[in-house]
Amino acid sequence: MKVYIYDSETKEFKNEYSPQKNPKKVGEYLLPRFSTIIKPEKKEGFVPVFDGNKWVLEPDFRGKEVIYLESGIIETYEKIGELPQGVMLLDEYKKSDEYVQKMNLQEKEKQIQEIKAQIDSLDLKRIRALSEPEEKSDGVTWLEFYTQQIVELRQKLQEL
Repeated sequence: MKVYIYDSETKEFKNEYSPQKNPKKVGEYLLPRFSTIIKPEKKEGFVPVFDGNKWVLEPDFRGKEVIYLESGIIETYEKIGELPQGVMLLDEYKKSDEYVQKMNLQEKEKQIQEIKAQIDSLDLKRIRALSEPEEKSDGVTWLEFYTQQIVELRQKLQEL
């Protein structure tokens, strides 16, 4: 005979146990508290939970990263059952259009900041080039060279 033990608080299946025979009554067994003789069904991604009469399969997202959509907070989920409204598995969220748009926007902003930093650097070089009469090459002064690079970077900014 097998007995199936469940957690006293969450009622989730913990393990199976072979009970002791009742020394006072032949043919009976001593059943531990929080146990049943009903065998739980097991299924990937679910946990069997005893409702007092039968086992019920509840979704099990424990240990998975979730995102709270309103706040953007990411944490490891620790409860049995369906995810509450406004909470989504992080892996699923990363597949959503909202996430893709957010990442594209962040990448665009990063490119803009990098181009602005390059422009600032070239502006400093242009200031120095004002006092340098020498040519970079083929009749092009350093000032003209840096100015042309800045023009190209500003065009890239407008394209973003």
